[in-house]
Amino acid sequence: MTPAVKNKSPLTPVLIIPGFMSSALTVEKSPHKSWNGKRIWLNISQIGFQSLRIGGALRENEKFRASQQNNPNGNKSGESSDALHQQYMKEVECKSRWVQHMCLRDDMKSEKDGIEVRPVPGCAGVDYLSSGALTESFTYVFGPVLVLLKSKGYKEGINLDAAPYDWRLSPDMLQKRDKYFTNTMQTITHLYRQSNNTPVIILCHSMGCKTGHFLFNFVRFHLGEDDGQKWLDKYIHSYVPIGAPHIGAPKSVRAVIDGDKMGLDAFLDDDEGLMFGRSLGSSPWLFPLENTLATPISPSVPPSVLRLESSIVLTIPTQTIPMKGFVYRREVMPSKVRLAIHLAKDFVVRTEFYPLSRGKSPTLMLKEEVWCVALPPTIEESLKLYPNICVHLEELGTGKPRKKRRGIYHCDIFWPCRFAFCMMKWILCLPCAIVLKILRLLARGADRGIEVTAGAVGSSRAIGKSRKVNWGKGLIASNKAASSDGGESGGVGSELRFQILPTDREGQGFFFEIPSSQQCVLKVKWRPPPSMKERKPFDKVTHKRTTIHKYYPATPGELLVAEGLNNAVNLLRDSYAADPVDPRGLSSWYPPPIKKVVAIYGINLPTEVSGIYQRKQSVKLSYSTSKNLCVRQLIVLDKDAKLYGLDGYTIESGIIRETKGKAKKSGDGTVPYWSLQHCRTWQGEGVKKCDVKVYEIEGAEHRAILNEAKFHKILLEVIGCV
Repeated sequence: MTPAVKNKSPLTPVLIIPGFMSSALTVEKSPHKSWNGKRIWLNISQIGFQSLRIGGALRENEKFRASQQNNPNGNKSGESSDALHQQYMKEVECKSRWVQHMCLRDDMKSEKDGIEVRPVPGCAGVDYLSSGALTESFTYVFGPVLVLLKSKGYKEGINLDAAPYDWRLSPDMLQKRDKYFTNTMQTITHLYRQSNNTPVIILCHSMGCKTGHFLFNFVRFHLGEDDGQKWLDKYIHSYVPIGAPHIGAPKSVRAVIDGDKMGLDAFLDDDEGLMFGRSLGSSPWLFPLENTLATPISPSVPPSVLRLESSIVLTIPTQTIPMKGFVYRREVMPSKVRLAIHLAKDFVVRTEFYPLSRGKSPTLMLKEEVWCVALPPTIEESLKLYPNICVHLEELGTGKPRKKRRGIYHCDIFWPCRFAFCMMKWILCLPCAIVLKILRLLARGADRGIEVTAGAVGSSRAIGKSRKVNWGKGLIASNKAASSDGGESGGVGSELRFQILPTDREGQGFFFEIPSSQQCVLKVKWRPPPSMKERKPFDKVTHKRTTIHKYYPATPGELLVAEGLNNAVNLLRDSYAADPVDPRGLSSWYPPPIKKVVAIYGINLPTEVSGIYQRKQSVKLSYSTSKNLCVRQLIVLDKDAKLYGLDGYTIESGIIRETKGKAKKSGDGTVPYWSLQHCRTWQGEGVKKCDVKVYEIEGAEHRAILNEAKFHKILLEVIGCV
């Protein structure tokens, strides 16, 4: 074995472990050859920077093109429309590919076929996410710290290095796929030898602190407790967490449940942000621990609060509805029709539009569609809010549809009378008849123009309605029969049959027979709220307009179940709870097996400490191949929640933030104070009886602290360069 080259520098070696989204990522393999070797995180030009740079002209051009398509006879100006459209489509495709490369599979562990994205190694992967004069100022990570350390004589590869990682992955996958922790052990050994056998300072930021904490326990698991502890005692000088979310950050839960664009609001739309957040296997690592309320500085607000609600699942099964009676004697046949389910005057869910079959007896073929509707906790309270359900058949348009006039050619029981009146009108008053005809033609043209406009903006009118049906009678009886299982039966259901009558019940045929009603089937299933029997309601939150709603503390796992994110639930169980190194327990709550810990973090900034969640009023569902309901978004922030009786806290759009109070401190703008200061509980505890020292910097923001002069001064003192 080649002997290590000794360095006479007295400087204590430093290994940097960056935080969440703070390691640069590059594409090593891609189905698109031009993407191979590209730096993808963070490459702003790949996610729509060009359209932003030119003031949104591309988006404005698309709006202009859409208006031309809706109004072909309108303004034809805009010669550059096609060129800008082509540029827009290229950028949309580019952003789509960026999302494809960055998002993991549904298992939240593996990458998509043909794609390999890996971290940029060394200090180059943690300095600036996007290099360049225009972007370095707002994409810096450890860049300012590296400049500071190098000015004091530190040299990369000798006494200074970094351990970037793929921050999308859970800790078990970091080791399984990239051998991250064993490779990091080798990097530490290399720094130790290159620095005259000097133990290494592990300098971490944000989620990198949890990565470093995990690393220490991984060493004991990998080498065995005794040998692992000897390795740590020999090679590790101290653990320096900066802005550490030791026991979690509630903002991470919101990113998965409600979507978070991770600061990329100018580039990603809501759906892309939600899809991105829900694909990250590292998100549960940042979830608040379930025993958060047992911390010495116990938070006054639970990290997550859920409004207690039940729900009903409305299912329109596949069925055919004869439409002859609804379109009788129409001048223009409707091209498509949909079904609308009315639960209240101002609350309606609607199917997609379906085309009508052509012929003498047109029919409407409905395909299965499913909705989930949020309700109060009990069936009785739900019936007070929505006592009845009725269904409508709707077409595009406004007002009443124009019908063909019963002319002289129309044969029915009143034909002789119409024939006599027609002869009299044209013989006795020819000028008046001509004027009347012209006026009718003008009115018909105006009506058709209104119809086209109404269709373009999505206005609709009912051509058939059912009577109101009390949907809860059968459910109440079924619920009482099933109540013996504590409300955990999965709900009760019934099948409703509606008789839909045409809104224009004009007689048809020779003797003007009234058209018969047509039957429509709707399946209703009521689902009880989650059981909260052994939990007290959180009475500091109430609804702005009603008192029927109650709010309860909820764990991240319970929110994932309520949202239907089974993949994330499985990940929590298989990759986190089953991991012997225990990333959410041993490697978070308990002291690390290190002699010295120096924590540095900012304080007294408004910081998110909780989210108030509710069921979305209505969500359209679809069936997956496994026949399990697959949702888009069932749980959203409760923007009608109100907070009272808590000083030092504010609420806005369902997000509760802690603020500086007379006798209370707040967090660093990202991590709550109760999570930042948890390291204080390690003093004198653990296998090495930790010596913990804490530095709190007034007003230092979570990321900006890395560029703070006060932090730089403390850091130099900690590493012995003062």
